[in-house]
Amino acid sequence: MSVPTSATSPGESLFHRLEPLLEKVSKPIQYVGGELNSQTKDWHCGGHGPDGEELTVRWSLMYPDAYEVGLPNQGVMILYEVLNEQPNALAERTYAVWPDMEAAMREQGVPQFTVDGHRAVRDFDVFGLSFSTELGYTNMLTALDLAGIALHAADRGDDEPIVLAGGHAAFNPEPIADFIDAAVVGDGEEAVLAITQHVAAWKAQGRPGGRKELLLRLARTGGVYVPSLYDVDYLPDGRIKRVAPAPDATGVPWRVSKHTVMELDEWPYPKQPLVPLAETVHERMSVEIFRGCTRGCRFCQAGMITRPVRERSITGIGDMVRQGLAATGFEEVGLLSLSSADHTEIAEITKGLADRYEGTQTGLSLPSTRVDAFNIDLANELTRNGRRSGLTFAPEGGSERIRKVINKMVTEDDLINTVAAA
Repeated sequence: MSVPTSATSPGESLFHRLEPLLEKVSKPIQYVGGELNSQTKDWHCGGHGPDGEELTVRWSLMYPDAYEVGLPNQGVMILYEVLNEQPNALAERTYAVWPDMEAAMREQGVPQFTVDGHRAVRDFDVFGLSFSTELGYTNMLTALDLAGIALHAADRGDDEPIVLAGGHAAFNPEPIADFIDAAVVGDGEEAVLAITQHVAAWKAQGRPGGRKELLLRLARTGGVYVPSLYDVDYLPDGRIKRVAPAPDATGVPWRVSKHTVMELDEWPYPKQPLVPLAETVHERMSVEIFRGCTRGCRFCQAGMITRPVRERSITGIGDMVRQGLAATGFEEVGLLSLSSADHTEIAEITKGLADRYEGTQTGLSLPSTRVDAFNIDLANELTRNGRRSGLTFAPEGGSERIRKVINKMVTEDDLINTVAAA
């Protein structure tokens, strides 16, 4: 398998090599970038140090799925904006390519590229991947191979990016430990800024000790898990017995902390949501109204790992909706969370937004509604201006006994009454 070649110089656009491939593949629009609110910063936006040291920290951010699935992802969109607000940092996006484009790229030696500046992913300092599900693991391997980055972390040289995993499916990074350099557990906003500071300091000092020294510095913060600096022992049945710092990993903590952003109103992102050029799975402007969940359903990973519950204020939500609609032109606002109707002020939020946008083309939606949280007043506010969307209710289990076993306290009467009311 041939390894694609990079641009002639770091940060150079590959579009002149990519363009001839576009007429040969399906949905070429997903590879050209230029979406409303996207950014392409100067490769040397952070400048140089007194001895010519490179001071810019460059992130390539990937949601490891196709463009139409990855572009609406809130996590990547937030980090993209947070990082690009920093004067010494830049962030660009890359997505999984379809098999027809992969074949063409391999044939012509075009490496994995970003859609913003069409720069080679290998040229960046950090290759950050946000995993919502484990299905993205294999797409990561394909992207690494297309980028010309060694698949195994142990084989990577100082000129290759730090491969950093995050997201819900990186909470247990052990299945992909051989392929990533580091993992962040929990919320990413503050974490990526802290990592950027450490990378910037390391570059300003002339990259002492190479990538190993950088990874050691990140691990010593206590907020980044670096698999190569830990020894993992297993029980006979395959479960993890113990995770301990390696003997030579001086100063590395036994336990890595989860990042938790406590005040959501201080992080009103995305302020300038991306508007896709091609059709995507979600055609709306979304606002995350709270993180976490109070329910504790026994099968739900997200409800457990995103605790505690942190709500965004009514004022904060209103400001984000107003600013986001003005920046995008979308006509639907999705109020996102694990269970949006569980926000303690959801009635006031929906009434306030319905009042503000009554008589306009703007519609409201609650993409995630529980049977026992739905009510007629809520439905009336969401459909007041005439835009009606479908309602989805999950029985949660085939019998009341099963629902109790998995801690889904929804009765048959709840289900029947809710559907009848709807």
